[in-house]
Order: sequence, then C-alpha cells, then structure tokens
Amino acid sequence: MAAEKLRDLTQPIDVPLLDATVAAFYGTGSKQERSAADSILRDLQNNPDMWLQVMHILQNTQNLNTKFFALQVLEGVIKYRWNALPAEQRDGMKNFISDIIVQLSSNEASFRMERLYVNKLNIILVQILKHEWPARWRSFIPDLVSAAKTSETICENCMAILKLLSEEVFDFSRGEMTQQKIKELKQSLNR
Repeated sequence: MAAEKLRDLTQPIDVPLLDATVAAFYGTGSKQERSAADSILRDLQNNPDMWLQVMHILQNTQNLNTKFFALQVLEGVIKYRWNALPAEQRDGMKNFISDIIVQLSSNEASFRMERLYVNKLNIILVQILKHEWPARWRSFIPDLVSAAKTSETICENCMAILKLLSEEVFDFSRGEMTQQKIKELKQSLNR
C-alpha cells in the first residue's frame, strides 16, 4: 500500500513516506525492506513525471539522502530532457535552485552545516547553465557578481560555482557538448 502511495505522482508525494523509504534503502531496514525500497526508488526515478516533485521534496524534507535522491532525479532530467521542457518549467527550476543556494549561502552557519547539499546544488546549477547560459540566461554572470558582493559566504560559494563552471567548460565537457557550444561558453566565461 505504501509503495503504491509513493508511485502515484498525480498528488504531491508523501515526503515522510519517501524519507522512510530512503532510510530503508540506506540500511535501517531488513534485507527485504532494502530490496523493496530499492524497487520503489528505481520506479520513482524512472517515472518521467517524478522531477515535477523535486521542489516539493526539497522544501519538505530534512533528510539529506532524500534531498540527494530528489537532486539525482533532477540531474537526469537536466541531462536528457532539459531542452524539451517548457520555458516556464525550466525557468522555475533554475530560479528555485538559485534561491536555495543563495538562502543556504547567505548564513555562515547553514552554509557550513549544509556544505554537501550546497555543493550538490552547485553541481545541479552548473548542469543547468550548460543548457541555459549564455543564450537563455545572459544575466547569470552579472547576477553572480552582484550576489557575491552581499556576504562573504555567498562570495565563497559564487567562486565555487565559477570553478565548477570553468572545469565543466574547459576540462570535462568533451563528449557532452558540441565544440561550438564549448567555444561559446569559453568566450562568455572569459568576458
């Protein structure tokens, strides 16, 4: 019954039930519970509409593993389906991810305590940037520079984002982006 409740994505996902499923998968359950949790989580990951639940999950869980599960779902959508999504959905997700990063980075205590989560959000943002910037998100660098001026921890995180972006553009993008896209990103980053 619980598995079916999680698999029904016509309603907002039951986050406490998802937390329990993730916890069972990561070892708090028996071997059969881990196996059942694995099956449920795989089904959720393979559901093409699961990514629509990511914001709801991130807003309603305190469980880091559940957050990472949701971000893993989002990462798959960004990698394989991002450009097929309507502009409103892309913009909503990129703004949501940016807002969480700024929120967590603006307070030194939360920034240090949530470091793994912020790092994963930064990686997600860079994955989005590979599709959106510079053509559809021209203001990204000016926005980043403006944000960096607001606090030391935001500045530190902005530098981490720029480092990730430069690594993606200059080092790791071979095979994932066309040479023209790599050239365009390098030129924009250099500007």
